[in-house]
Amino acid sequence: MPDLINTQQNRATRCTAAELPQLRASAGYTLLELMVTVGIVALMAGLAGPSFVDTVNRNRQSSALGDMFGVISTARSEAVNLQTTVSACPSSDQATCNSNNWEDGWLIFVDDGAGVGGVDADGNINGDEQLLRVGDSLSGSTTVRSRNFADAGSLSFDDDGMAADRGTLVFCTDADVSRASAIVLNFSGQPRLAGDDDSNGTLDEDDGTEISACP
Repeated sequence: MPDLINTQQNRATRCTAAELPQLRASAGYTLLELMVTVGIVALMAGLAGPSFVDTVNRNRQSSALGDMFGVISTARSEAVNLQTTVSACPSSDQATCNSNNWEDGWLIFVDDGAGVGGVDADGNINGDEQLLRVGDSLSGSTTVRSRNFADAGSLSFDDDGMAADRGTLVFCTDADVSRASAIVLNFSGQPRLAGDDDSNGTLDEDDGTEISACP
């Protein structure tokens, strides 16, 4: 009889041991395990967060750069096609030239002085001058500012596609000038990306000086 009882107890013990992992699994996570998991997730989010935001900002800055190349190209082409002065200006209301900040939006228009109050080639839409294109404001923190142009509020092209002035358009998403992008516009009317002649990590403006501030 004792042997029979011991055998039954051993079987009960083996059964309990076999079922133990299932019992532990059904019990869920312990508080310590949950705390460790939350800590790891928080750490990964902290590491990935700034990188993701930086990538988004850089993509927006790159997109703004491409859009501004398009503005310049369109204004220049329209001037040649229409055989008259065509200008582009910043605009926060998408109707008038009322800003010096290109991130507010922009207009492209025939700057021929048409109509009462129109002034030829003044970089400002007035009189009955024809509006050709309208651009909306940029999203995010990207800024686009004119440097060295006589008129920071406009770009103008004559019927030969020549620019009325030369200067630089600087694109920033934060205060770090080493992360800025820039377009240089020469009197020829041909835009180009700004270069870094001394390879020190800061781009050069049209006059050879380095970009000194953002925006």
